[in-house]
Amino acid sequence: MRNKKLRTIALFFMAFIPLQALSMPLNDTAALKSLHTAKAVFLVNQHNPSAVDHLVKVIGLTRKQLMQQHVKPHFIVVFIGPDVAYLTQVRRGIPYTEERDVANIQKEIVKLNALGVQFQACGVALHGMDVKPNSLIPEVHPVESGFISVIAYQEKGYALVPVY
Repeated sequence: MRNKKLRTIALFFMAFIPLQALSMPLNDTAALKSLHTAKAVFLVNQHNPSAVDHLVKVIGLTRKQLMQQHVKPHFIVVFIGPDVAYLTQVRRGIPYTEERDVANIQKEIVKLNALGVQFQACGVALHGMDVKPNSLIPEVHPVESGFISVIAYQEKGYALVPVY
């Protein structure tokens, strides 16, 4: 009986431990220790405008969180595959049901580009999707190959963040 009572009391208190842990402020102090800058290249190939919209917002949030922790972010976002179609001024071939997500993607790209985030579109993907490089929104720069761009930035010390 006494053991059952002790177990019940222990379980009661253990139930509150996660709540206390959640109330503690989260940070990345250990990972960011002695860092003043963080360089990342995001390789994006989602095939879904809603997911890309969410991702671009999370990239913005990540940038903001690094800034709040006194680390200057240097981000490059490289779009490959069908996702390059979401980056055009004229949204030819975009279904009506995806228009809002595509508009949100582009709005967020404009905002983040103004804050220093660079955006690129893979030329191989542009060709495959029959998208002319000059049809991209001005904030997105076409490159010959998204893979070559990612490889080169990794060689320059950028961490690869693949998003598939």
